[in-house]
Amino acid sequence: MFSLFKRPFEKETLESWSKMCDDVAKVAILAEPVVIWGNADILIKVINGVLLLIAIYIFLNLGRKLKQAKLKLEEE
Repeated sequence: MFSLFKRPFEKETLESWSKMCDDVAKVAILAEPVVIWGNADILIKVINGVLLLIAIYIFLNLGRKLKQAKLKLEEE
């Protein structure tokens, strides 16, 4: 069950994790207009918008780092 987190990681595992991170970031990007034009109070919109921007930043960077780790594994 926890064999996904044991080292050494396979290239395919890193690739799938990076794609999953990219997909999560894309969903967060698509959710921004829904949050902005929703019926919630302005404070809730701002908080949710900022949290989505933070999530987008984190998941895009995590996906990039996983792609770089995959390239390192391919070089070895």
